[in-house]
Amino acid sequence: MDRMIHTALNSLKMILQNQQITSQNIANASVVGYRKDASSEFGTAYLNGEDALNTRVFATRQIGTFSDAQGNLESTENPLDVAINGEGYMIIQPNMGEGIALSRRGDLKIDLNGQLMNGEGSLILGEDLQPIIIPAFRELEISNEGAINIKPLEAPLDAPAQFVANIGTTNAAELDLEKDGNGFIRPKQIIGEQGEIENPEILAEQNVFMVNKYLEKSNVNPVEELILTLEHQRNYETHVKFIDLAKQMDEGGASLMRVPN
Repeated sequence: MDRMIHTALNSLKMILQNQQITSQNIANASVVGYRKDASSEFGTAYLNGEDALNTRVFATRQIGTFSDAQGNLESTENPLDVAINGEGYMIIQPNMGEGIALSRRGDLKIDLNGQLMNGEGSLILGEDLQPIIIPAFRELEISNEGAINIKPLEAPLDAPAQFVANIGTTNAAELDLEKDGNGFIRPKQIIGEQGEIENPEILAEQNVFMVNKYLEKSNVNPVEELILTLEHQRNYETHVKFIDLAKQMDEGGASLMRVPN
């Protein structure tokens, strides 16, 4: 009987984790360029007992998976806004954690030091993987290849535009990506033959198509996520009833085995 309860409790744990993923997606549905967290396939693993049979299993799942589906593009007429149309990512220096990461968030802005960053405060890196410094400008334009051109503030009105930097981008086709604990997209770490941990390198391949004065919305469908929330609730209630049924069956079996007075 305890196996029934053990199985139901494992399922309840997975349902709660899926509900957390769904809630996270709903909370970030309006965030520019947000990649929807995905509910991954569940697996099983045995509880290894020393010098004993493996009589119990527990549920496992892969964390950090996400959907890379394209979000809708929305016109803004803001010269600092940029969207990626198709596959690929911008290379960023996250505002939390170390190293570099990838992002589709294109609501760009310039801080007091002239550094280019996105709406969450992560620095946008150039093709040399260094922060991009934008001088004071009268006009700014970002090409489909990610080249930033400006008309400096002190330049004559009829002066040609000047090239500043290329936004570092990559298709990341050769990388196995995941979200870290802070929600940043990074390559999965590789465990070598000797157990050493390797961090795959991110290279600026400059093979991404960008659209200026547009933003990519999140790829979350709020209606679908709300439907999933209801499904999780029904599944949770079903498993709670299953546990209660197992308890009743156990009590019934115990009463049959009881020796009458």
